[in-house]
Amino acid sequence: MTGSKITLSTRLTEKLPEILIEAGSVVFALLLARALNQWNERRELRERGEAVRAAIRAELSENRTEIGAARPNLVGIQKQLHDVIDGKELAEHALSVDLGVSLLSAAAWRAALATQATQTIDFKWMTKVAKIYELQDNYLHVQAAAVDQLTSIPAGGNKDAKAIAESLISRVDGLAQLADGLAKAYDDELGPMPAH
Repeated sequence: MTGSKITLSTRLTEKLPEILIEAGSVVFALLLARALNQWNERRELRERGEAVRAAIRAELSENRTEIGAARPNLVGIQKQLHDVIDGKELAEHALSVDLGVSLLSAAAWRAALATQATQTIDFKWMTKVAKIYELQDNYLHVQAAAVDQLTSIPAGGNKDAKAIAESLISRVDGLAQLADGLAKAYDDELGPMPAH
């Protein structure tokens, strides 16, 4: 019996370095696999973050185009309303306010906030963009109020043009100011509007 214990003990001593090497290899392989997995997850998250940032910038660019198209119209409406208020001659039933509706999207922004991809995006940039979307929401709110006010004016109603112009001018002025602010905010983020 003693001979078998010595043999087992001797064999265990002989195999111990091999067992330790195999165990170390397994542990090393597991640690390496875990590190590679974490690296890959961070890379994918960064790529999603870059894609989200690109989508937000593309959305802002589309919104800038929409506001750019609305601004001249707002300036024309302002001029017409101020002319009517200032008593300039106006043909009967000539007051026409074609406000139009700017369709500004926030879909990419809202989708980004719902994902983890925003974790890899610079916080300072996210804050700057959040302010642009807040200004955009304000514009849409004032636009909706102006549209509501316009649609509440009865067709062929009893109000004279001056009274209608006076009731609309503050909203249109506010909308024009917000449009100018939005255009500047878009330009600050995206750079100057490319020339056509």
